[in-house]
Parts: sequence; C-alpha cells; structure tokens
Amino acid sequence: MYVYRMDDLIEFLRMRNVPEETVEKLEQEKIDASVIELMTDEQLKTYFPSYGDRLAILGFCRQKASNRNDPNKRKSKLFERLKSKISKKSKYDDSATTSQQHTAKNAQKTMRKVELGWMNYDTENEAFKLVRTRRGGGTRKVDVSKESKKSDLIQQAVKLFFADGKSPEGDITEFEVDLKDYKEMSIDEDITVGKLYADTRLPLLRFYLTTKKRSNSGSHMQQEIDVALTTQELNSSPTKMPAERSGNTDNTDVVYIGSNMEPEMPFLYSTEIISSTLDENALDDSNTVTFDTGDTGDIFNVDDQILDDTLPLSPLNTIAHSEQIKRILVVHRGHVLPELIAHFLDESMLGCEIKIQIIAPDGKLERGHDEGGVVRDCLSEFWNEFYEQCTMGSSFKVPFLQHDFGQMHWESVGRIIAFGWKKEKYLPVKIAPVILEQAAFGSAKSDVIENFLKFVPESEQAFFEAWRSDFTTVDKEELLEVLDGHSCRKTPTENNAEEILQELAHKKLIQEPAFVIEQWANMLSTAISHLDEISSVYENLQPTVRKVLRALSFPENMNTQQREIQRYLTAYLRESGTQGLSRFLRFCTGSDLFLGKTIVINFTQVQGFQRRPVAHTCGCVLELSVFYDSYPDFRSEINKVLECNVWVMDFI
Repeated sequence: MYVYRMDDLIEFLRMRNVPEETVEKLEQEKIDASVIELMTDEQLKTYFPSYGDRLAILGFCRQKASNRNDPNKRKSKLFERLKSKISKKSKYDDSATTSQQHTAKNAQKTMRKVELGWMNYDTENEAFKLVRTRRGGGTRKVDVSKESKKSDLIQQAVKLFFADGKSPEGDITEFEVDLKDYKEMSIDEDITVGKLYADTRLPLLRFYLTTKKRSNSGSHMQQEIDVALTTQELNSSPTKMPAERSGNTDNTDVVYIGSNMEPEMPFLYSTEIISSTLDENALDDSNTVTFDTGDTGDIFNVDDQILDDTLPLSPLNTIAHSEQIKRILVVHRGHVLPELIAHFLDESMLGCEIKIQIIAPDGKLERGHDEGGVVRDCLSEFWNEFYEQCTMGSSFKVPFLQHDFGQMHWESVGRIIAFGWKKEKYLPVKIAPVILEQAAFGSAKSDVIENFLKFVPESEQAFFEAWRSDFTTVDKEELLEVLDGHSCRKTPTENNAEEILQELAHKKLIQEPAFVIEQWANMLSTAISHLDEISSVYENLQPTVRKVLRALSFPENMNTQQREIQRYLTAYLRESGTQGLSRFLRFCTGSDLFLGKTIVINFTQVQGFQRRPVAHTCGCVLELSVFYDSYPDFRSEINKVLECNVWVMDFI
C-alpha cells in the first residue's frame, strides 16, 4: 500500500486545474486529520473513485518522492533547463545577425521582387474583388527596380493582366486603373519601391492593380440622372440661334435641351419661360424689346417683327402658342437611359413637339436629321438599356425597384412610354403586358399565369408546365426547390397547380410592381386607354419573317444582278431568328420592333472596300450593292454590319 503526502497531492491537483473547492476540501482534511502529512489508497478513493485518476496521482507523487530522496538528480534537471535557455538565446542572436546581414545585402540590390495582383470592381457588392487565375488574374512575382514608382508598377501590371490591352473582363480602355498596397490603400504617386521596403520592413511587398468600368450603371442610376440634369441646367441659357442650326425658318419656337454640346450648338428656353421675364415697359420707341435673363446679366434685343412670331404678349396666346413649341432633346450614345429620363422629368414634355439629336461617342453631333428615324433609334436604345438595368425576368420583364430610382423617375419612364406610343406607336414589348394593362385600365386583361411563365427562366417554365399537365412526371424535390425560390408556402399537389401559380403570378406581376404601376397610371390611362387588348398590340409589334418580307419594296424593273441580290436578302431574312430580325429592322428603320414601315430597297454599284449595306432610317431605305459573288459573301458582310451594334448617323 502506498502512502501519499498531502502536499504532493494538493500540488498535483492545482497543476491539473481541479476546481478550487476540491483542493480546499483536501486542505481542510489535512488540518482535521490526525495524520496530517499522509493519506492511504483507501482514503484517496473517497476523493477520486476513478482508477485512472489515482494512477496519475501515484506517478506524480512517486516522482516527487524520488526528487526528494536524490537531490543531485534534481540539481541536474535544473542545470539542463538552464543550458536549454542559454542555447535558445544563442540561436536567437545568430538568427538576428543573419537577418541583419540579409537586410544589408538587400540594401545593396538595385532590383527587388514584388507580387502583383488584380482586383476588379464588383458593381453588385460595390467593392473591389480579387480576380482569380482562371479569369486572367492571380498573383505574379516580378523583379522591378527599387526606383520604380506607381506609374511604373501600373504599366507592369497592365502588361501582365491585359495582354495586347485585353482580358476576359474587357478592354483596358474601358477601365479606370489605380494601384493599391497590401492594405488596399492607394499608393502615393512619388513613393518608390525601395522606400516602401524600408518603411514596411516586409520580406515581400504585394501590390494590386484595381480596375473599375468608366461608365456607371445599375445602382448608380440616380448619379447619372443628376449629372444629366446638372448639365441641362448649365447649358440651357437663352441665346440667339444661328441660321445654320435653326432648320426650317417657319418653325415657331425651337428649344434645344441637352448637355456637353459643341460651343456653336444653341440652347433656347421655351416661349413661356422667356415671356415670364419680360417687362411690360420693355418696349421702347425703336420697336425693340429688351429683356434681362436674370442672374447672368445678359441683355438681348429682339426686333418686334421677330417678337410677333416668337413672343406673344397675351397670356391666352401664350398658352395656345406653347402647344406649337418644338423641343430638340440632345442625348449621348451610351447614356440615353439616364439622359432621356432626365429630360422627361418635365411634365410639359408630352405637350410639345419633340425631336432628338444624338452626340456620338467621339463628342461630335451626329448629322442625322430627325424625321422619325432618330426618335425610333433613341427609343430602341433606351428600352434595351432599361431592360438590362431596371428590370428582372426572362422573356417578359418586371420593373425592379431601386433605392436611387424614385417616384419622379418612374413617372418620367411612364411619359416616355406615352411619348413612344404617341409619336411612333412604339411600346416596350418586353414589359409584361399585365403591368401596362393594370396601369392603363386598372385591371389585368391578359392571362396572368401565361405572363408569369414567360417571366420565369425557361427551366422553371418547363417544370410549371409539366406540373399543370401531368404531376406524376415532375421531380417533386426539384419542384419544391423551385417553388421555395418564389417563397411559396403551400405544398404542391396534382390539383392545386393553377391556384398556386395564379397566386405567385399575381404577387410577382401585380403586387410587387404596384408602386411603379401607380406612377404610370396617370400617363397610360390617357395615352393607351383606347387599346382593346395590349397583348394583341404586342403580337403585332413582334417581328416575324413574314412581316419583314412583306415590308420590303423592290424596284419594279430589276436586272439579273438585282434579282440575285433580292434572293440573297430573302434567304438571309428567312434564316434569321427573332433577334436577327430585330437588328435588321433597327438598322433599316431605327426601331427594333415591327412598326409597319415599308423598307425601300435601292441597288448601288459600289464595290471593293467601300461596299457595304447603307440604311436611311428616316425614310426606311436600304441600299445594297449588286457586286456580291455569292450568298455566303453577302451574309458575312451584312452580319458584320448588324452585329457590331455601333451605328452612327453620319449623313442626312
């Protein structure tokens, strides 16, 4: 039987972090017991019934007893521990010396190794995101001069991640670039790599090339509209209109409204704005009216003969005259969406005669004269951008609410719908028809479920169609997963398909866009209320091969070459899908929808490098060369023109 020392036992328990109350209990036992120093196995069992615990205690107490009996052994262990500490200190001193030698060696180098990475701006999360290796990113190690600065590192990174100026994310010219350090802070322009190594003391520096698309979209819609409004206000100052810009001299008033125009492009306020600043006593003996423009302090003198045609003095005549005002809206290619919305924030737009002029990407005014074609082209570009940035859905779209797109913006979009229908019979056919019906008539006339099936992706549409026709063939788990994505709270059965789909469709197409529908109701209830069925109008506007072929008008007397080109064009249209027909219509008429325009085909003798299809959208005229060797030659050339999507109206 082994006898334990109470002091050893208590020391062991404190080392093992045993609860303090147990240790105190043993100390009290030591005080109360007649045998203060010792404890037997039987006594130990009462405290530690586990045999394993007692074995651990036994080993510890025997070791302590051995050390007490052999003091030399204990001293030797102390010496070993001391020697170990001394050796560790020696190793540390050696490593410090080596590190100092390595630092001194690096200081003598003219080149240093750095790591370069690439971070691209994620518009959804509004943060820079590291580009992975499979997308052309990753981390690259390169040797650079210690005197290299920010511009040198950016140039090196662009060569790595944008070979020949291109990458999977886009062309380098499309991005704003910057360079950030390992803390994702922008680098100072004048600091060198050597200075950064000296300041940071890091063994290897890492830099990130950051890229961000130059053009704003999506969640930055409000910022673009604000910019368009600001430039409108800055440039919309009264001035005299040069004869070369005025167009027809018999027009009553012309109001240019735009932004970032060339210096010679004038901007005129509407008649009612100018006449409101006119002083009744401004008419002097020289039959000239003088009026002040306000803050600018500019004074304009207008002959009274001109005044008769431009500034009627009676309020009644002013109201009647304002209906004849022609407003020319100026927009930029690529920014039609925010700029057109900014223009139509003005409620009086629908009461004016509106024409549009477009500024090309190079900053110059396109020379196309608007006789309908420019308006159609602008509407097509506007709605294509709107579908991408402001809606969700597959074949049919539903407006998507954004925090920076408020009531006045949705009202502006409603005015654009009304303007497009009034001016060119153009409707946004990708917006679910039940939404326009709800806004125009106060109730949905189309089948809500059919609209919903065209709103969801094709894969979900197939599941819902199968559920409606034969429930036994549907994968139940996947159907539940699809319904869960639409927040459905009912279990699908063989008999409740129509009920659930009706509820989901009403929620998605009527309830969720209710705010947008409310803003559109005032405009659409008067603009398109006369239509019996919007769905039938949608069908008429959709381009088909039969409609487009019937719209073509060829010369009555054609020679053999011309008839061959006619066959080429007919074959090309017959093998084109809906998207190809839309591109063809937009190229010829300005509109990507079928508006019933007759497309006149003219033949030319152009050949060689100058040969190409030429369209006049105002008159809906298409000019085709007769010098094509084969149909593939014709198809290849017209495809290149239609698929480039960069059409500039460069002649009148």
